[in-house]
Amino acid sequence: MIAAFLLSALVAAAPAHLQIQPWNGKDLPTASRSAVKYRLVVSGKPNAHVRLEATAVAKGWIAAFCTSEVCAPGHVAIDLPQSGQAVYQFELIREDDAAPRKSGARIVGDDGSSIDVPIAKR
Repeated sequence: MIAAFLLSALVAAAPAHLQIQPWNGKDLPTASRSAVKYRLVVSGKPNAHVRLEATAVAKGWIAAFCTSEVCAPGHVAIDLPQSGQAVYQFELIREDDAAPRKSGARIVGDDGSSIDVPIAKR
């Protein structure tokens, strides 16, 4: 009985799983034409809430989490659907001509999840 309780507590507290890969497919209508685009898959317990933030972005670059309705610069709050999986178009956008020509990012969740985003070049 105690073991089952501890196991359920660990599963409930498990961080979301983040996966990042190059974007393939049609761009979302909210996407920036000048962005380097990635497919971000967030998987976890159905109905779990996680807040993701993009960190380690070079000065003069912006990171955005995009859906077909909106792009959220810098951070996003997610309530995972019943499937336990949400997909975002994650973008790195060089906004300033004086900015470094490369930027990476690290996506971190308030639940302890994290993933490094490959270097974008513009």
